[in-house]
Amino acid sequence: MKTVLVHLNDQRRAEALLAPVVALARRHASHVIGLHVWGGLPPLASGGIPYGADVIEAVIENEKREAAALEKIFRAATAGGPFVAEWSSEKSPYPDLAQFVMQRGRAADLVVASQSDSSWDMAPALDFPERLAIECGRPVLIVPSSGRYESVGRNIAVAWNASREAARAAFDALPLLRAADMVNILFVGEARTAAETTSGGEELAAALARHGVKVTLREQVRDHQGVGEALLDAASSSGADLLVMGGYGHSRFRELIFGGATRYVLHNLTMPVLLSH
Repeated sequence: MKTVLVHLNDQRRAEALLAPVVALARRHASHVIGLHVWGGLPPLASGGIPYGADVIEAVIENEKREAAALEKIFRAATAGGPFVAEWSSEKSPYPDLAQFVMQRGRAADLVVASQSDSSWDMAPALDFPERLAIECGRPVLIVPSSGRYESVGRNIAVAWNASREAARAAFDALPLLRAADMVNILFVGEARTAAETTSGGEELAAALARHGVKVTLREQVRDHQGVGEALLDAASSSGADLLVMGGYGHSRFRELIFGGATRYVLHNLTMPVLLSH
């Protein structure tokens, strides 16, 4: 992961969001870009009264203060690291800030964002990790909005169900898997008889092993749990500090529609998750 772009949008969560980024950057000698994106005033409705100069000036000053605070946190977190740290605060040319973050993120190996904070008033406009994962075209590391994760990528759980999205996620994460001390491929499903088809995890394990990945296949039967809940439980019981999984869903007219497992994991994160679509 040589180019890592982290979307910084909230002073409260910035330090915790950067902790796993710094850990990965140290291990992979990454070029880390801290990106703060801000927008202008919302467009006026037809016939609305134009914004006054004092309103415009207040908005700009507030954005400058936010950018300065985030830059200070970014520089403190990345100071002295054996990697390049680049700060960027940019005004989006689009009303939709996510569109601009995605545009900048498509040149990165990995995009990092905080889990959406449903209790934050600004979340609808400034928290959009799910859209990044579905629309950006790059793997997105989503860090839980609470807690601190200073170590990530030493023990990785890879969710596997032989789907397109799961395959994309597993191979998007290959640089992290190679550097990990332990990788567990997790297949969570119903009980099967010996005559039934396998999960395909054996083929994935063999393919990853050819890349030098230290990998183990773990199949877990779920009883009354949903797939997402069983997956998080299996990842936690394996001691994982990172979950890699495919993002099942799509974005249509900016309305995200996720599969049940993806939706459950994103709402109940117990560790960072690398999501690919």
